[in-house]
Formats: sequence, structure tokens, C-alpha cells
Amino acid sequence: MTTTIAGENILRYWRNGANLTQAQFAMAMGVPLRTYEDLENGKAAVRPVHEAAACWALVKLAAENPLKMGFLPPEIQAVVKSLQGG
Repeated sequence: MTTTIAGENILRYWRNGANLTQAQFAMAMGVPLRTYEDLENGKAAVRPVHEAAACWALVKLAAENPLKMGFLPPEIQAVVKSLQGG
């Protein structure tokens, strides 16, 4: 499982930062809610494909709602800003 420096599940960290429910983030990532729940709760391993899906979900959500930008990881903020022409 990929974690933050504090040891928190990276998906939970990103989801909470964006103020999303598990269902909202699962939908944005394109995975079933049950799969997302298992990933976040450590019942299934978070693999690079899950992290990539989460990153692109955050990009899409941030492009739709710029107010969520402050909670994005810096590398994702840079992608969103470039897509917005900034």
C-alpha cells in the first residue's frame, strides 16, 4: 500500500483533501465502490494503476472545480494549471 509520510493510505489522503466521499472518488476513478473501499481499507493492494486513476480523477475534478486545487499534490496541481492555460 502506498502511504503518505504519516503512514496514511494515499487514496484516503487525496480523497479527504478533496473533500469527497468514497463513492464520489470511486466514481471519478472509474472503479466500483466496493473495490475502492477495499483499496482504502487495506483489503486490496494499491497498485500504480490505482494511483494513476486517482491522479487523473483529481485532475478532472479540479478542472471542474478550481476551489479543490489547494488540496492537490503539487505535481497534479501543475498538470491542472497547464490544462487551464496557466
